[in-house]
Amino acid sequence: MNYSDLSSRLLHVGERLAKHARKIDGETLGRSAGMLTAQLNAFEEDLESYLASRKSGEFFLETLLRSPAAKRHLTIVMLKHGLREIVGKRLKSEDLPAAKREFIELIHEFGKQNKAAEFLQEAFADAFRVESGGKDKLHLQREFISLGQLADEEFAQEIGKRTFGELRRIASINGIRFTDKTTKQRLTALIRRYAQRAAFNIAAARVPSHI
Repeated sequence: MNYSDLSSRLLHVGERLAKHARKIDGETLGRSAGMLTAQLNAFEEDLESYLASRKSGEFFLETLLRSPAAKRHLTIVMLKHGLREIVGKRLKSEDLPAAKREFIELIHEFGKQNKAAEFLQEAFADAFRVESGGKDKLHLQREFISLGQLADEEFAQEIGKRTFGELRRIASINGIRFTDKTTKQRLTALIRRYAQRAAFNIAAARVPSHI
């Protein structure tokens, strides 16, 4: 639907109707006008609901970007990854304030405020868990070994339950190199390869040397 064309058509019909309103009569046209009025009422309600939701999403997104979590954890790499994942666009700005402005503008342009807010909430939560320290790190190292011990089908099921942020955290803690351009599919393959290697090395180390 081209809403710009619809707007122009409604304006054109409205102008013609206003011009001839006092001269128009007839049962057929009256029934048609009644049906159109009902449809316009429904459309107007849907439009108001959409605009209210969009405005709410914009406010929430901008609140997130000004939050204490953003001040502590937000990075250009995070924004670049989010923009590419959400709208498939490349972030050009190289300093954080400009990157935030560009991020907001492009997210608004594509109407993906709610999706962007979800991404940032997850990213901030992941950053906080990584920052939380030793126990979390040890847990992720043990989880990494466990993933390497799974059969292919079991591994696929386990990975399917994880968010991209969780996979990035597992990879980071266990020394797997990746960039903000690394896709979830590629990262999953890297985790599979190195987790299997780590699990094999541990199993081999446990075999008595005299066997």
